[in-house]
Amino acid sequence: MDLHAAMRMNTAMDTKQPSTHHVGSSRPLRLADDVVSHAVYGGPDKCYRYELTRTWDAGRPAVMWLMMNPSVATEDGDDRTVAKCQRYARAWGYGTLLVGNTFAYRCTDQKRLTEVPDPVGPDNDRHLLAMARRADLVIAAYGSPQIKSLLPRGPDVVRMLQQHGITVSAMRLSRRSGRPEHPLYLPADMRPEPLPAYPPA
Repeated sequence: MDLHAAMRMNTAMDTKQPSTHHVGSSRPLRLADDVVSHAVYGGPDKCYRYELTRTWDAGRPAVMWLMMNPSVATEDGDDRTVAKCQRYARAWGYGTLLVGNTFAYRCTDQKRLTEVPDPVGPDNDRHLLAMARRADLVIAAYGSPQIKSLLPRGPDVVRMLQQHGITVSAMRLSRRSGRPEHPLYLPADMRPEPLPAYPPA
């Protein structure tokens, strides 16, 4: 086992028992060889992913991406969105990628977020705030959920971070909804811009 694989195994929480939580049918992508990875899980069968970290140059700054909910990415493999975020981070000169989600429940179908008692996760806000404080740049990219009951959570998280003095940026705001767009299909040369202050709820 190479050093990076060993570190990925040692830094993931609850690795003694494999997760039986079914995230979805998509398969993770292979990590880059220079990446050291870490993930923090919680809940029954690791149903929540609170933190995902990719580091390829610890001497460079860290960027945090705030998206809606985790897909199949783990400490051992990327999904397409995390891979795209990492390409942005590398192009901008960052050395660490931090990934958090407004909902920590792991699933590839957002409908499942409405079928569980707590899709946010009991420890999620604490982890989001800790990552945001560690990051040199925080980017909101949670998109526009199709299910109306999921809509308030993204702005609530941005508001929470701003109330703690953290500047939150976005790649682009949707013309239709005014919400921060998801990064997957955005142009490769796009750069984030700070969001205005969100008013109290």
